[in-house]
Amino acid sequence: MKMVSLIILLFLHPVHVSLTGIEYDSTNRVYSVSVRVYSDDLGADMNLGLSTGVSIQGDADQRYFQYLSDRIMIIENGRALEMKLLHSESDGLEHRFKLEAYGGKRVSEVRVVNRIMTRLYDDQANMLLFSFGKTEEGYRFTVADTIREYIVR
Repeated sequence: MKMVSLIILLFLHPVHVSLTGIEYDSTNRVYSVSVRVYSDDLGADMNLGLSTGVSIQGDADQRYFQYLSDRIMIIENGRALEMKLLHSESDGLEHRFKLEAYGGKRVSEVRVVNRIMTRLYDDQANMLLFSFGKTEEGYRFTVADTIREYIVR
């Protein structure tokens, strides 16, 4: 009976979570970014448009790229890096994206911004796995906490 109650509670209160991985390749100065989000949440958040209020336009990949560039940012030494969408796929339940960004020669500070679905759900949790040289960390972004700063050498 307890198991049935737990299952019913899970269906009544869906999990609002995304997973982002950022891995830095110092040899090529490339940030590899992977993002996983539930498809229904993604569609609902994209319908809200960009943070500026502008609606998201274009074909599917253009729309995904605009959305991801608005919600996830890598800021290196105070400079926002431009990302490129390499791949997107969906199995109907979740969407998976691969992006990359090129960094500079000397990096001392990396700031990550993650605002995926933070305008949509008050209980949104955006999990980050960050890897840069010897720095490896997992972090949980929330609606109130969308920026994480790393001092790297």
